This record gives sequence, C-alpha cells and structure tokens, in this order.
Amino acid sequence: MMKDRLQLALMPVVFALTLFVSAGLLFLVEPMIGKMILPLLGGTPAVWNTCMMFFQVLLLAGYCYAHIIAGRMTVKRQMIVHIAVLAFAFLVLPVGISRQWLSYGETHPIVAVLVMLLFSVGLPFFAVSASAPLLQKWFSATGHPSAGDPYFLYSASNVGSMLALISYPLLIEPRLTLAIQSRWWSAGYLILVAMTIIAAVLSLKKLSICYDENKASEGDSGDLPPQCAETAIKPSIRERLRWIAFSFVPSSLLLGVTTFISTNIAAIPLFWVVPLALYLLSFILVFARIPGIINRLMIFIFPPAILTLLFFELSDIRPSILVSFLVHLSAFFITAMVCHGELARRRPSARYLTEFYLWMSFGGLLGGIFNAVIAPLSFNTILEYPLGIIFASLLLPVLNANSRNSLSLLKKRLLYIGAPLILGLLTFWLVMEWPAGKLDLSLLDKVFGIGDSDSIITYAIPAFLCFGLIFMKRRFLFGCGVGAFVAAALIASTWDSNIVHRERSFFGVLEVRDKSSGAYRILTHGTTQHGIQSLDPKRSLEPLSYYHRQGPIGQVFKELSGHNRKSRIAIIGLGTGTLASYGRPDQQFTFYEIDPSVKHIATNTDLFTFLHNCRADWKIVLGDARLKLEDAPDNHYELMVIDAFSSDAIPVHLLTREALRLYLSKLSEKGLLAVHISNRYIDLEPVLQKLAQDAGLSGRIRDDDEDRKIHKYGSTWVIMSKNEAQMGRLAYDKRWRQLEGDHRSVWTDDFSNLLSALKRS
Repeated sequence: MMKDRLQLALMPVVFALTLFVSAGLLFLVEPMIGKMILPLLGGTPAVWNTCMMFFQVLLLAGYCYAHIIAGRMTVKRQMIVHIAVLAFAFLVLPVGISRQWLSYGETHPIVAVLVMLLFSVGLPFFAVSASAPLLQKWFSATGHPSAGDPYFLYSASNVGSMLALISYPLLIEPRLTLAIQSRWWSAGYLILVAMTIIAAVLSLKKLSICYDENKASEGDSGDLPPQCAETAIKPSIRERLRWIAFSFVPSSLLLGVTTFISTNIAAIPLFWVVPLALYLLSFILVFARIPGIINRLMIFIFPPAILTLLFFELSDIRPSILVSFLVHLSAFFITAMVCHGELARRRPSARYLTEFYLWMSFGGLLGGIFNAVIAPLSFNTILEYPLGIIFASLLLPVLNANSRNSLSLLKKRLLYIGAPLILGLLTFWLVMEWPAGKLDLSLLDKVFGIGDSDSIITYAIPAFLCFGLIFMKRRFLFGCGVGAFVAAALIASTWDSNIVHRERSFFGVLEVRDKSSGAYRILTHGTTQHGIQSLDPKRSLEPLSYYHRQGPIGQVFKELSGHNRKSRIAIIGLGTGTLASYGRPDQQFTFYEIDPSVKHIATNTDLFTFLHNCRADWKIVLGDARLKLEDAPDNHYELMVIDAFSSDAIPVHLLTREALRLYLSKLSEKGLLAVHISNRYIDLEPVLQKLAQDAGLSGRIRDDDEDRKIHKYGSTWVIMSKNEAQMGRLAYDKRWRQLEGDHRSVWTDDFSNLLSALKRS
C-alpha cells in the first residue's frame, strides 16, 4: 500500500520533469542549429525563414503523429512505438551539419537548408516535439487523481522552454563551443529517453481500469465498467476554429511586438528574449490552475491596456524608451494571458488532448507564417502589429456574462458610453479654454512625452469611445472600434510629407526622409541611420555622417589615394552608396549587399545619386558577403571596408577567425582592412583586438567626435594590416591608437559570445 502511494505521488513529478527536459531540448536545439548553418549558407531571409518554418512545421508534424497514434493504438502500443522512435533518433546524434549538402546551396539554398536540417536534427526534433502531448495522454490514462485534467503538466513543459530560452544566450552560448553544445544536447536527449521509459513503466503499473489493453483502441468502451463510459463532448468545428484563433493572435503579436520595438523604438541586442519569455510565462500561468479571477482580471484590463498602447503609438506623442517598452510589453503580456487563458478555459477532456494541441500548434504556425512571410511581402510598414491588436480585440471574451448582480443592459450602455462621451467633451472644453501655451502639460511631457494638447483631442476622445464599446452586448463592436481607430490614424500618418520613399524587405523597413527643410535626404533602417546626402547639386558627392572626409574613413581613402596606383576596393554594406563618393577613375568598387531593397534605393537616382555620380567603376554583388567573397580572386583588393555592424543584429559570422582568414586571402599583400564598429549597444573593439592578435595583424582604432555643423557624425573605425608599414601615415597619427582588449576568447564559427560584447553603460 505504501509503495502504491509513493508511486502515485512520484508519478506527476516524473511526468513533469520529463516534459520539462523535452521542452528545454526543443528550445536549445533551434539557436544551436541556426549558428551552425549561418557560416555555411549565410544570413539571408531564405535561410532564416526556411529554418523557422522547418521547426514550426516539424513541431506540427510531431503533434500530428502524436494525435494519430493516440487515437489508433492502445496506451502500451503508443509507448512502444514512441520509445522506438526516440531510440531510432540516436542514429543522427550528436547533432551536426554535414558539408556534403552544400552542393545544393548555390542554386537551391532553400533545398540545401531543408536537406541539412532534415538529416542533422529532423528526427530528434520530431521525436522530442511529440513527447509533450503523448506524455500528457499517457498520464491521463492512469489512475492518478489528477489524470482527468492533465493539462497542468503543460506548465512544466513551458517552464523548461523558458529556462532554456534564457539560459542559451546568457549561460550556454558564452561558455560552450557548438561542438560541446551538441554533445551536451545529446546527453540531454539520452536523459529524456530514460525518463520517458520510467514514465511509461509507471503509467503501465497504474493504468486506469478504463484503458483495457485487450481493446483494439481506447475509444471502444463497450465492455468497460459504467464509470468508464464516454461522457466527453466532441469539439465542434466552431470550437476548433476558436483554438486556432486564440493560438494565432499571440503567436503573431509575439513577432509583431518584437519587430515593432526593434524597428521603431530601440534596436537592442537579444531583446527578442523578453517578449518570448512573456509569451511562455503566460502559458505557464494559465495552465497552472491559477484562480479564475486572474483570467477575469486580464480580460477586464485588456481594453484599457490596448487603448493606452494605441493612444501612445498612433498619436504624435513620443514617450521615453522605458515607458514605450513598458506599454508595449504590458499590452502584449495581457493579450497573451487573455488568449491563452481562453485556450486553457476551453480545453477539452483528456480524450481530445492531442487534437487540442494539434490545432494550437497549427494556429501558432499560421501566426508565424503571417508575420515572417506574408507581412514582409504585402506591407511596407509593420502593419501586422496593429492588425494583430485588432484581431485580439475582435476575440475579446465576454466578462461576467451570466452575473445576476450586473446592471441592466440599458444602464450599462448609459453608463459606459455616456461616461466616455462626457469625459471626451470635458477634455475638449478644457483644451479650448486653455490653449497649448497655457495648459500645463509639463508633468505629462516629462513622463509620457505628452507636450501637445492636440494629441489629446485627436486621439483621446476616440480611445474613450472605443472603451465604451466593450460594455455593449456584442463585444465584437469593441474590435470594430479599435479597427476604425487604427485605420483612421494610419491614414493620417500617410500625410507625412517628409517621407519620400518607404520600402520593406525581410530585413525590415527602410525609409527615405527629407530633413532640414529639404536640404538633406537620409536613409533609415528602423532606428539606425544608413547614410545622408545633400540635395544641393554642388555638394551631392560630399560624403557625410559616418563617412565624412574629415573622419576616420576619409583618412583611409586619402592614404590610399596617395599611392597613385590603380586600386580595387571591396565594401561590405551598401547603404546609400556614400563611400562611392571617394571613387576615382582608376579605381574599381565592389559593393557586397545582402538586402535587395537597399540596392534598389541606392541605385534609384530619384532618391540618392552617390552611385550614379561615382567616378570609379562599380558593381553590386547581392547576397551574403562571406559567401560571395569566396568567389572573388585571391589577393584581389587593396582595400576592404566592412560596414555591417551598426544595428542591433550583428552578423557574427562576419567577425570570426574563419571570416578574417577569408578577408586576408582576398586582400593583396599590401592590402588594408577597415571596419566600421559604431554601435550604441555593442563594443566590438575587444573582439577585433583578439582577432588581430590571433591572426598576427597590426591594428589601430580611431574614435571620432561629432560635428553637426558639417553633418559629421561621431564614428569608430578599426584598421588592420599585416604590418604597420602598410598603414602609411595612419600608423603615426596619434588619433589612431592601438587596439585594446581583454582575456576573452577569440570568436570562431564554433564559438562567439555576444553577451560579453554588450556595453556596460
């Protein structure tokens, strides 16, 4: 008897730990495989989107497999089959990428990625992904008191996902090479298989009487005791569509809020971890049997949270970065809690558990496809983010629909529509009585950036009206009100006369704006500037911003010109083509650019004319620079400029020992390497110092000050050469100091530590 009680007590612990390990393995293998593929096939959208879609489709396939065997096999047969599948995956461990599939990469990169992923990690990922629904299904077949509602185990699964998500960039990547990571992952996989066997044995010992192994399937209960008679209601098509919808919205918003904040507020490295952690946390909370009042509270505060977000972002108000982060992330978390809370509330009986997870996974996949594939092809702004907010508002559940103590419908309408109208009219009267010059908004301006009373009139009144709609009988009206609010604001935003051109690719949104009353034109990618040109024809070939003639790179080109010989120059990163202004008739410029939209903008003479007016011969090579450079002849370039590290998304594969070895092979014996490392968040000087030391190169760095009068931005440049003599006069210029570093390890294709490169202040 004591032994039976102990087994019953241990059962949920064993199952929870097994699910914890399986989810952790899933979240660890994705970034690990991505880092392995990056140096081989580059960082193009075709590669990254294919990776993302592969893992999401394989997750869906794992859930589909779990649903099929759970519906057609007895519990014991399910265990045998699944353990066999898990064991079979040992054939491809440890996880690694074989170069034999690279032959497809040149002409069919998507095929190359799919084949690589399929043969390297496809089977283990498929097997692990199916473990979550199957283990919960097995637990539901036991005689444990909690077997009737095994969904609490899903919280343990998401705890594993969340810890893996946080630990990879903070603990694993900074300390372990990819080879060691792969071996440890294989060890973790072995532990998972062992724990799955233990869980299966425990389940069989405590199998419920309702699951007779002599039956052909679990659904046949003809000869079972009366208490085993099927009472579960089969989910309707409408209910399944709800599962998909409530999964789609948070998945879409997860990518939407990450892209929006990185593009429009602050592009901070590793920021993507925060929204994803909140996404997982919402799953943990709603499936952990938290009190129902939490779910009702989230539904209650959802409308004001969404309307506050829209008020700040659609108006001309510009709050601080911290306030913006809090508003966006809070609204996203509340939305995820509402949607995932509805999924938890609408979860079916254990009989339909695997089907429930299958439709959930399908909805998440649709959200990922919508944001990662459809949106960049269809919109020229981050439109999928407000669309996700509208979708969430349309799905807003009814709160206390059956409450006997609630006010009558008429009283509700009078109260909740009349109150916003009165407040709106009062606000309008206050603004009219006290114009902006007299109305004291100093406190609001300091905290939220509200310094213009027009914004209050234009956006606050519609927000109040939308808020009133949530108390109507049909909550659908609230979503319609939010949609009208967003549509009106977006239409108004198109009247911005300073925006000359806007274009979007898989790399983000590019905007060309006129500034200083039309005297200059600037290209921005999110919050990062990528070049500026004077619209004065006499100054159109004058390099500005980070590339000024009085700046570091101006010195480098001046030194190159002093040699009085023909030179070939490679430039990684095109931007507006500003560096073409240094071209001479006896030179050849080769620009390597990964984003086709950047090429389109730089070559469009209606936008920028640096390339059109360039006196040197030039060409643009589209694609990942590291891959395309391999096609260039050895000892070909006298100067190589790398200008690809100004944004938050640092292409690490361009900063490794193997990458530097490639650069040096393409430079002539007297060639010079110049690297632009200006970045608000990342300090690359120690990284380059270690690379130079490892390769036996001489290195110098110059930190240049800003001079807005001549449109010269502050910038930091590094130069490297095989010896100091090749630097010419730069080696004796006191502004160019020696590179400084620390004791960190050199970055390679097998190891990099972006966390250590983050600036501390």
